[in-house]
Amino acid sequence: NNLGQYHQEIGNEDLSIIYYKKALEIKPTNLRSRWLLMNTFPIIYKNHEQINYFRKHFEENLKVIEDLVDKNNFLKKDQILNALNSSTNFYLHYLGQDITSLQIRYGTIVHKLTKYIYPQFHEKIQSNKPSEFIKVGFISSFFYEGVVTKLFKNWIVKLNKKKFKSFVYHIGEKNDHTTSLIKENCYSFFNKKNIDAAIKQIISDKLDILIFLDIGMEPKIQILGSLKLAPIQCCAYGVPVTTGFKNIDYFFSGEIMEISSSQKHYSEKLIKLPALGVDYDIPKKINTDDTDLKNEKNKIIFLCLQNNYKLLPQHDHIYFEIIKKIPECKLWFMRAKNEFISNKFKERISIMCKQNNLLLDDFFVFYPQTSHQNYLNLITKSDVVLDSLDWSGLNTSLEAISLNKPIITLPSNIMRSRHTFGVLKILKLEELICKTKKEYVDLAVKLSKNSNFRDNIIKRIKENKQLVFNNFKTIQFLEIFLESLIKKN
Repeated sequence: NNLGQYHQEIGNEDLSIIYYKKALEIKPTNLRSRWLLMNTFPIIYKNHEQINYFRKHFEENLKVIEDLVDKNNFLKKDQILNALNSSTNFYLHYLGQDITSLQIRYGTIVHKLTKYIYPQFHEKIQSNKPSEFIKVGFISSFFYEGVVTKLFKNWIVKLNKKKFKSFVYHIGEKNDHTTSLIKENCYSFFNKKNIDAAIKQIISDKLDILIFLDIGMEPKIQILGSLKLAPIQCCAYGVPVTTGFKNIDYFFSGEIMEISSSQKHYSEKLIKLPALGVDYDIPKKINTDDTDLKNEKNKIIFLCLQNNYKLLPQHDHIYFEIIKKIPECKLWFMRAKNEFISNKFKERISIMCKQNNLLLDDFFVFYPQTSHQNYLNLITKSDVVLDSLDWSGLNTSLEAISLNKPIITLPSNIMRSRHTFGVLKILKLEELICKTKKEYVDLAVKLSKNSNFRDNIIKRIKENKQLVFNNFKTIQFLEIFLESLIKKN
């Protein structure tokens, strides 16, 4: 029962695997214990073999739970809620692989479990009678300053109030100035963590459409997302992975980040909104004076802004190939909030330094989590931003672009690896989009050694960066689409 909490707080892959194997020996049949076991991942992996190991055991545990649920119809409400409230499969998404089939199976089992305890909320809901306004609900646990609201708050704030009434359901505790902004710009604002209270409120509001801004980070939203609480239900890409839920009808993404065959990665009907699919406010200019940044005179600074768990071991060699070609460089990373996780990532890089006969401190700097001001200082003092492979940056890339920094990216065919690709396509900076790891390294070399090339890229960023911010066409498209859904129903 302590496995999930232990894993989330400690994130020690060595002990996680030991603990995991011990738990397998016990072979727990308790639903909550097995659910925690299934959703346990090391967060930071030593190597690619570990990634495959934990994917395999997620699938094996999922099969055990599928069999358990299919064979037992006597599970009680508290047992199911204890399991579903214990964890989500959030870290499954960071394996760097196509996990669509596993996500759909996971969504199906959540659907079955909540159908036991909320059968009345798995029935089709009749559309409301036509009225002057379309009632649209927005639900998340993150209605405060952060990535989710930076991406999607303008869907609420700028929605045409002459046509729509927006109902906001904040299933979280944190509130700040962004919460207040959203509250001021919606018709109704609900803020309670209790699931049954949220269900009661949503049902009583008799929505036409309910939009989840994210599903997969927070257990309560995972439960609510599996239910049928409005005639039409949609999900935005706050977590850029299909929900796998039968009761989510549409998935909102950005047209420029998807490919022609993207629908196969979604259980929902994929709706491609214009460009990035968001109306993202251009970041405010703030003072970016030096604080505690290291003095790196005559060094080329490569900066990676992504969470440590986005940086997978099979791609670490790229940093060392860059060092071989640009020995006068430094690579800056952001440490995770969890010190233990940060140290495991640093340890992985340190081992590779020894293998390459390099001293860690000569080339790598790991900056602690800091204020937004100091975070922007890091970007300002860097020369080139290195995008993460398999799971690209979006919020971070937009902030780097706002500060005129070149970004190197290498997309795959899956949307969550194509965020920065989309930003660069809009900016008409295809030169920064790579097709291979060799191109990625060569481009890093070119940007560091060819000052004319880098200056030209920066000049074009300055000229065109407004194209990726405040895209009201996204809001207009969303309004037209929502109206079309009501007419269709």
